[in-house]
Amino acid sequence: MKKGVEPQGKSSLVAQLQQKANGFLIVGIGASAGGIQAMQEFFRKVPAGSNMAYVVILHLSPDHDSQLAAVLQQETQIPVSQVTVKTIIKPDHIYVVPPDRHLKIEGESIAVLANIHIEERRAPVDIFFRTLADQHGPRAISVVLSGTGANGSMGLKRIKERGGATYVQSPREAEFNEMPRNAIATDLVDEVLNVGEIPARIIAYRDSMGTIEIIEEPEKRPEPQQQALRDIFTQLRVRTGHDFSNYKRPTLLRRIERRINVHSLPDLPSYTAFLHRNPDETTALLKDLLISVTNFFRDPKAFDCIEQDVIPGIFAGKTSADQVRIWVAGCATGEEAYSLAMLCTEHALRTFDAPKVQIFATDIDESAIGTAREGLYTLNDAADVSQDRLRRFFTRDGDGYRVRREIREMVLFAQHNFLKDPPFSKLDLVACRNVLIYLNGTAQERVTETFHFALRPKGYLFLGTSESVDGASDLYSIYNRDSHIFQAREVTPRSYPIPESVPQFHFLRNDPLQKPDESENRPRRISFGDLHQKMLEQYAPPSVVVNAEYEIVHMSEKAGKYFEFSGGEPTQNLLKLIRRIFNLI
Repeated sequence: MKKGVEPQGKSSLVAQLQQKANGFLIVGIGASAGGIQAMQEFFRKVPAGSNMAYVVILHLSPDHDSQLAAVLQQETQIPVSQVTVKTIIKPDHIYVVPPDRHLKIEGESIAVLANIHIEERRAPVDIFFRTLADQHGPRAISVVLSGTGANGSMGLKRIKERGGATYVQSPREAEFNEMPRNAIATDLVDEVLNVGEIPARIIAYRDSMGTIEIIEEPEKRPEPQQQALRDIFTQLRVRTGHDFSNYKRPTLLRRIERRINVHSLPDLPSYTAFLHRNPDETTALLKDLLISVTNFFRDPKAFDCIEQDVIPGIFAGKTSADQVRIWVAGCATGEEAYSLAMLCTEHALRTFDAPKVQIFATDIDESAIGTAREGLYTLNDAADVSQDRLRRFFTRDGDGYRVRREIREMVLFAQHNFLKDPPFSKLDLVACRNVLIYLNGTAQERVTETFHFALRPKGYLFLGTSESVDGASDLYSIYNRDSHIFQAREVTPRSYPIPESVPQFHFLRNDPLQKPDESENRPRRISFGDLHQKMLEQYAPPSVVVNAEYEIVHMSEKAGKYFEFSGGEPTQNLLKLIRRIFNLI
C-alpha cells in the first residue's frame, strides 16, 4: 500500500480550524471511460490528513463488476469503501458508488439509491453534483476527470451557483476528453489542470477559505479595500459594460472572496493587481457574479402547477385571433423558456382554435443568449426532459439534442436588462426565477413594479423557490404559495416605474444625500418624451414612439428626414408617412 504525502503543519492547523468553524469540504469526483487511471493518479497526490471527504462516481455500464474501491485502496492510506447503505460522511474517507446506483446526500449522510428515472441512468455524476451543491453549498467541490459524453457539465453549474469550486482534468492529458471538454464549455470551471495537480489546488483553496473577509459596511472598510473594490467594479464596467450597483452587497463580496480563494491570493488589493495582469479574469469574475444557471423543468412540482393550472388559465377565452404572451426574464441558456414553450405547445394541441404563443426570453449575459438561440444541448442537459418530450420536441444532433424549429420559433431571445431597459407589455405570464435573490431591496421593489406594469390584470408572476413579492402585496396576490406563483392585482392608475438611470435625467434632487419628500418616492407615470429619452440612451439612430394604432406620439430630432408629407389632410400615421420611402428602397 502506498502512502499519501503527509500534510504540512501550518496547512493541517488551518484545515482543522476551518473544519471546526465551517465543516469539512466534500469533493465529488466524476469520470467514466479512462477514469480509473485518472483517479489512481488523483489519490496518489491526496495527503492522508487532508480533512476532506471524497465521493467517487464512475459512470460505467450497470453490468460492470467494479473493483474500484479495492483498486483505489492500493493507492492511498485513506479508507476507501463502497457505499451500500446510508452512511454518515466523515473527513479523510473515500466513498465509491456501485455502477448500477446513484448517490444522494441528505444532510451529513450519503444514501445509495437504485437508478429508476431516466436522468439517474443518464447522468449520475450530474445528479450527485446537484444534491451535493444543494446540501452543502460553499463546502462542495466538483472534479471532472476522463470520460465520454457530458456527464458532470450540468451538475457543476449548480456547484458554482451555490458558491462551491470546480476543477477539471486537462483534455490534453485525459485518455477520453469529452467529459472535460463539455465541462470547460460551460465557462464556469475554476481551473483546468493535469490530474496530479488538482489535489494540491483544492487544498490551497481550502486553506484560503475564511482567510479573506471583505467588510460589508463601506464606512468600516479600510481604505485599501475600498479603493480595490472601486477599481474592480470600474474594470467590470469598462470591460464588460455591466453595472452591479443594484446587486446585493454581501453576495457580490462573497463571490469576490471566492475568486481570491481560487487563486490563493493574500488580500483584496492583490486580487485587483491580478485582475489588471490577467484580463481573462474579468470574464471569469463576471461569470461568477452572473451565474447564468438553469435547467429544463427546474423544480418539477412548480412546473406541474404551471402545466395544470396556469397555462390553461392564460389560454382560457382566447382564440386563434389572440396571442398568449410570456416573458422569461433572466433566461440564462434558454432551458426554462423552451420548457414553457413545450408546455404551451402541448396545451395548444388539446385546444380547439388555440391562440398563437409568443415567448420573449431575455438575459444580460450575451454568451448565454447565444447558447439559447442555438437550442443545442448535451444529453446530460436534456436529462430532465422526459423520453416522450425528448422525442417530440428535440432532434438528435451529433452527441447532443437540438430543440425543434417549431419550438425555437416560438421564443424570441434578446439581450436585455430589466433593471433599466423598457419592459414588454400585455403579458400573461412573467417567469423570473432565481434572479431576484441577487438584487438588493430597492432593485427588487423596482423589478416587481416593472413586472406588474408589464402584466395584464390577473397575469401570473413565476418566481424561484427562495423568492417572493414581499412588500408588493398591493400589486400581487398569492396564487400558489408552494410553487411561488403570484397573480397581478388590477391597480389604477398603473404607472411605469422609474428606471435606475433617472439621476442622469434629473428626475430626482441633485443632492444624493438630501432626503426626498415622501411624495417623490411614489411611482409616477412617465411621459412619452421621458420614455423616448431613455430609449435614446440605448439606441442612437433616429427613432419615433408610436401607439398601438401606429400614430406618432414623439420623435427624435433627426427622424423627420425619413417622412414625406403629401397634399390633403395631415396625418400622424407612421405607415402612411413612410410609404414612399419604402418604395424607393
